[in-house]
Amino acid sequence: MTKRRRSATTRSVPAQTPEQLFEVAQEHIRPLIGVIDRLNEADAEDELRVISKQLTRLSFRVQPLSSDK
Repeated sequence: MTKRRRSATTRSVPAQTPEQLFEVAQEHIRPLIGVIDRLNEADAEDELRVISKQLTRLSFRVQPLSSDK
């Protein structure tokens, strides 16, 4: 039998309420804000540009789905 590594999307994740998922997101966002501030202080323009593009793409993923189908 071949051993395969499961991706993060196929791992079993316990059911969570929207409120619990929101708190998990906040736990990841808060440190990111601090890192971005430190990158600004270090004048890390290239790194900030990459992060900015990633956050722009991410912002489109958080848009509510249209209920008009």
